[in-house]
Amino acid sequence: MELDQLITYKFREIKSSLSAYLTQVLPSYRISPVMMYTLEFLRKHPDCIAVDIANEFGLTRGAVTQLLDKLEEHGLVVRKPHPTSRRSLSIQVTDHGNALINEILAAYNKKIEQLFINYSKEELATLKQLLEKLPL
Repeated sequence: MELDQLITYKFREIKSSLSAYLTQVLPSYRISPVMMYTLEFLRKHPDCIAVDIANEFGLTRGAVTQLLDKLEEHGLVVRKPHPTSRRSLSIQVTDHGNALINEILAAYNKKIEQLFINYSKEELATLKQLLEKLPL
């Protein structure tokens, strides 16, 4: 296997493992992966509207409405009048939603850290340096 193919293969394996870890963590918080991804998206884009979520995740407007209804029902988001568009509602993560995200991410990060238990401090420093170069 060429070096480039090995690297891309390993990144796909990492993505798969990370998705599995999230799937293992979320059930105890009673939210689905799409709910979690939406909450994280909303934290990064505090003034977004429903169509932004639809475009980001490739969902229909109806699916986004159902998703937001469920998040709002759990007290994780609120819909407010948009500051610049009278026809749209701004969707914002509540304090409860932020606390839940932080709690989930702490548990998720703990699982991810298991990938690195056999690395030395020097290896972790090198890995960190290489990852910082990625254009993400």
